[in-house]
Amino acid sequence: MKVAVVGLGIAGLSISARLALAGHDVSGFEQFEPMHEFGSSHGDTRIMRLTPGEGETYVALARRAAGAWRTWEGLAGQPLIEWTTGLMAGPRGSPFVAACQRLSRKPAALLRGDAIHPLTRGYIAMPYEWDVFRQEDAGVIAADATRAFLLRQAPRWGAKLHHKARIEAPIEGLTLNINGEARSFDAVIVTSGGWAGKLLPEFAGKLAVKRRVVGWFETSEPKLLPVICADNEVGVFGMPAPRGFYKLGLHAIGGATDPDNVREPDEADATLLSEQAVTLLPKHNPKPVRMQRCLYTVTPDENFIIAPSAKHERVLLFSACSGHGFKYAPVFGEMAQEWLAGVPSRELEALMHPGANINRLGAAKT
Repeated sequence: MKVAVVGLGIAGLSISARLALAGHDVSGFEQFEPMHEFGSSHGDTRIMRLTPGEGETYVALARRAAGAWRTWEGLAGQPLIEWTTGLMAGPRGSPFVAACQRLSRKPAALLRGDAIHPLTRGYIAMPYEWDVFRQEDAGVIAADATRAFLLRQAPRWGAKLHHKARIEAPIEGLTLNINGEARSFDAVIVTSGGWAGKLLPEFAGKLAVKRRVVGWFETSEPKLLPVICADNEVGVFGMPAPRGFYKLGLHAIGGATDPDNVREPDEADATLLSEQAVTLLPKHNPKPVRMQRCLYTVTPDENFIIAPSAKHERVLLFSACSGHGFKYAPVFGEMAQEWLAGVPSRELEALMHPGANINRLGAAKT
């Protein structure tokens, strides 16, 4: 089958690679250069959790992805995930923390917030009244290294990747206008993140594009620390990063934005991040050494949205809703193949029919 994949972030690269490996004639199109930093997939690290607190469907996806991550690491010739453990935290009674505990294969007792300071030798501190669940199956993904690997691997499997390729909006069928030239396909999969609503306007009302900022913090004696996902008012999340830095972001802070005109990080962003660093990272300098902006593309309930267009059943929107999608990357290609074959897995069925099998909880996403 002749397939176009529009958008080569982590979802588009995974889908292009897997469909090409399955024997499809795949052409992937990206409006920017390879390894660009304008979307949602760039950066040194992302959080990996095999027990996401977002519900059973996401736990099943994460555990499906685990084996495929090992395959990708073998093909890449390098580790792509570093397992660090994780601290799932929030105010007492947090439904997110309770879900992480309930969904874990090896549930353990909740910790109190004041236990974290001695547990991490003083590097991480949390409020006394918080609940904390310590996850063994958490770590960090080398995000840019994964993208670079797929940019090499997808063509080896036969995918044709085209950068600086502008697709005329809106997409209304199987003929795309690419840099002024019309090309027809048997299926079109739109994985363009923040630009999806422009390419498929029928979904624009279900996709909110938001600006987020992350910052890197340094300490005089770097240690490999656990990842943090906190169900607090700002949705703070954190992870170890290269060179001994620790990276913090705020899942719930940042307004709507135009993906073609995103404001760069500023002092206001630094202040918001520093407020969290002062509390959470007592041995780190609370001033970020650098910051980076990224895009979140989210639905009202923050579930993924995988849906065929009403204008053509062979045009598919595949949005892994930036903020918690990277960890499932190897499964995206498998799910696209299921859709093409008309044989959906339980996970794909759940995500194509929102609410059917998803246990949704409001919490930090990473």
